[in-house]
Amino acid sequence: MERIAHLLLLLSGLCSFTSCLPQHKYILVPTPKTWYDARSYCRVNCLDLATINDMGEMMTALAVVKDKYVDSVWTGLQKGTVLNWCWSLADDDLYKDGERNYFRQIWGNDAANNCASYQGGKMYVVSCLDTYYSVCFNGTQGNIQQQYVLIKTTTTWTVARDYCRTYYTDLVSVRNSNESQAIQEVAAGYQVWTGLFRDPWIWSDLTYSSFRYWRASQTVRIDSSTKGCVAMLKSQSGKWGDLSCGEVHPFLCSCPIVRFIKMRISPQDSVLDLNAPAVQGNILRQIKQELINKNVTDDIKLNWNKYSDGRAFYQGTR
Repeated sequence: MERIAHLLLLLSGLCSFTSCLPQHKYILVPTPKTWYDARSYCRVNCLDLATINDMGEMMTALAVVKDKYVDSVWTGLQKGTVLNWCWSLADDDLYKDGERNYFRQIWGNDAANNCASYQGGKMYVVSCLDTYYSVCFNGTQGNIQQQYVLIKTTTTWTVARDYCRTYYTDLVSVRNSNESQAIQEVAAGYQVWTGLFRDPWIWSDLTYSSFRYWRASQTVRIDSSTKGCVAMLKSQSGKWGDLSCGEVHPFLCSCPIVRFIKMRISPQDSVLDLNAPAVQGNILRQIKQELINKNVTDDIKLNWNKYSDGRAFYQGTR
């Protein structure tokens, strides 16, 4: 086993653990299916219906369906039964432990609406159709004072969010007391939109992603008339709309990208037969354990890419 551990060290020098991992890509399946049949197809043939985590992935998804003769394309978003508070800016790297829920410490009211404004150090639950100034977050700025931009135009929450995404990064999140103080100074006493909203939508693969890309006419608050599944709409430049899950449409699957790594291994003075199934199995298990130890993922499949004669390793150059 000491020999195999040595092989792992050689492998880590050839390829970083994160770059060796398969990552998902979007595949358009043009055959129209109901949302449920589309989900079953993606789970059998790929990973699941597409989950979209941020604006970068949204642009990738739009590029996949661009110039295709499709009007509506299913995504993996479906209506759930519980309303959850989320931040419009969905970047996981932006939030430290507890920062997504800091807003609960500074509630100024408790109402049945679904968007949140900020004023004087407090968060207020208001109707998403109300109109206020807004504060945008500019993630490209290193200076914290320049990361918050007051927009002195009164708009609804959705319009404010789209403006911030177009010209900056997104509506502001209130993650901690220091950020709350900075936003309070920028807002200068005005009641302003933040990126906090709540809705019941969940992704098919149960990934936490608060990213939403609704059409302008789609309200954040849902009612009994809101249909149960979500599609990208060509008529809305790819923005999302709610449709009946029983309608048939093309769909996007999230599929793994399989990467092949060619290695040259020199187990000095080793009597191990690297082509023995038991030895190869042990190597793969230890590689996977190394990935888990590095908090990469435990949901990964590793296989040897073998030659036509069944061997994965050859002595010398092949």
